[in-house]
Order: sequence, then C-alpha cells, then structure tokens
Amino acid sequence: MKPSSAGSTPESPHPGPPSAGEHRAGADFPADSDFPSDNEVRDTPAEVDAAFRAQRGVALAYFVVFLVLVAAFPVLTMTLQWWTQARVFGDLSPGFVAAAGGLYLVFAIIGIAAARLSASVESRMLGGQHGLDDDSAAGEELK
Repeated sequence: MKPSSAGSTPESPHPGPPSAGEHRAGADFPADSDFPSDNEVRDTPAEVDAAFRAQRGVALAYFVVFLVLVAAFPVLTMTLQWWTQARVFGDLSPGFVAAAGGLYLVFAIIGIAAARLSASVESRMLGGQHGLDDDSAAGEELK
C-alpha cells in the first residue's frame, strides 16, 4: 500500500466501490443476485412460517378425512350385514361398488380440493399480493 497525498492514511489498491463483476478475496460482499430486483417479492420469515403452519393444517385435515374413509370399510363390513350381503348392481354388494369405484371418485375429489385449498392459502399468504394493492392505492392517492 502506498501512502495517500496526506501521508497519514494508506490508499486502497482498489479505489471506489467494486464493479459488479469484481470480487475481492476475503471480502464479504453479497453477490448482485442476493439483492431483490424491483419485480421480486421477498417474504419475511414470519410470513413463511405462518404459511407453513396453514399448509400443515390443511394437509392434516385432509389426511384425517382420508383415514376416516379408509377405516370406514372394515367397520362397515363388520357391523352392517347389508353392506356385504345386499345386491345393488347384479351380484355386486354396496361395499364392493363403493370400493371398486366410489373410493376412486371420492379420493380424486379430496385430492383436487386439497390442492386447490393449498394453492389458495399460498397465494393469499405469500407472494406479490402486497405490490398489487399498494400500486392501486398509490394511484388513487395521486388523483
């Protein structure tokens, strides 16, 4: 290092701020990609944690519904005689019809409902919904 014109403080070999592509060894400068762009939305850790808890609640609720439906078949078979002995379509019992086709339909409905609810929760709790509201509110204040 060479002394500055004042003689008391040394000059840095790299005067001024570093350029975008320049990286100094040993310096802890964040990369340009670490900074949010104007269009990028950053969620706070508290928002992400709240969204995670909400998603976990949705998943647990739908798992309980799934578990109840699956557990209902052995219970119905052991408790209700007509569940296995009655005939609805030819020689098919209500239990067989429900297991052969009804469960697939119900599970598809449950899966679609869970996916839509999860997506809705995530879109409401995380992301860029703040920017849209702020822009419209700012535009109204300027008028």
